[in-house]
Amino acid sequence: MRVLISLLIISIIGGCAKQSTTSSNTSMENYKKIAYESLSVEPVQFSENSQKDFVLATYYKNESNVAGNGTLKYVIINIAEEKVLKEGSLPEGKINWISDYEVEIFSPPGIPKDHSETVDDYKTIYNVKTGKSSNKKGANY
Repeated sequence: MRVLISLLIISIIGGCAKQSTTSSNTSMENYKKIAYESLSVEPVQFSENSQKDFVLATYYKNESNVAGNGTLKYVIINIAEEKVLKEGSLPEGKINWISDYEVEIFSPPGIPKDHSETVDDYKTIYNVKTGKSSNKKGANY
């Protein structure tokens, strides 16, 4: 009897795990399709936030043979809604997750305005939940 109950529990857990994996794979296929359509390129690198409900898709293209002289194209997607929240391109820029729901976007100028500016002057924090952006220097942490 104990063996039957154990087998029943194992089969239920196994069935739930398989369903979750299938659902996860479908979500991944959907957001990859959205990213490929938005960026109009392949291959794209994907980085989900820690909660796995938003994804950052990026593509880097080096415009010349000079290192660091490329453009980063990006798109941020709400996985559940299958919706593009933000997209753009950053010449010589960077974008990455800095918290569960915030990305840091670094967009350096071609020529800095003056010598008093720092790297943080060219960083923006974008909140994927609220859709609001703020300069890193003005951000409250």
